[in-house]
Amino acid sequence: MCKNGIDETLPHFKYHPNAYRLGLFKQGPARPCTVCSRETNYVYSGPFYCIDDVDAICPWCIHDGQAAQKFNGTFQGAVEYTNGLLSVVFNDDTNQYMYFVGNEQVESIHDRSLHELLFRTPSYSSWQEPQWLRHCDDFCAFIGYFDQDEWMDLKEELHEEMVRLEASYGLSLNHLADDNGLYLFQCLTCGKYRLHTDYS
Repeated sequence: MCKNGIDETLPHFKYHPNAYRLGLFKQGPARPCTVCSRETNYVYSGPFYCIDDVDAICPWCIHDGQAAQKFNGTFQGAVEYTNGLLSVVFNDDTNQYMYFVGNEQVESIHDRSLHELLFRTPSYSSWQEPQWLRHCDDFCAFIGYFDQDEWMDLKEELHEEMVRLEASYGLSLNHLADDNGLYLFQCLTCGKYRLHTDYS
C-alpha cells in the first residue's frame, strides 16, 4: 500500500516522521542491505558515524538497531542533552561507547529515548554536522529543511527561537544568506517549534 508514493509498510521513526518524504532513503532498484542482506528498494543516504564504509542500509535495520549494533555506529553527530551538547563515539580498544558533553568525557548514559535517537533513528543532511534539538525533557521530531517562504507562515510560533538565534549567531530570517542552513524541529509534547542553523 502506498501513500504519497511511499510504501506504508516501511517502519515509522518517532523522532524523524518525514524521513522518507525528505529523501533520507533513496528509492531505486532492489539491492542487498549491508546489514541483513535482504533485498531492499530503500537505501539510507544520511549520516552514519562508524569506522566501516557502509553503503546500503535498509530502514528496518536502522529501526530495530541492527545497523548500529553490527557496525558499532551512531546516526547522530551531536544532540542537545541536559548538560549541553552530547556526542557518542565507539572506542574499539574498550569495545564500548564513550559519551562526551562538549570535549569532556562523561559516564555512560542509560536513557531509552537517547538510545532510540542515537542508534535507531536516521539523521538528516546538513552543511555542518547535524545537531538534534530537545524540548520538554525529550528529543524533538525533525520536521524538515526550513526556508524563508515557510518563515512567514510560522513567524509567530518561531519568535522565541529567532530571538535566541539572533542573540547567539546574529542571524535574522529577514536577511538570510544562500549559505545558511535552517533545520526545523517540533516538540512532541507541547508542539513548540525549534530551529537549528549552520553555514556552508
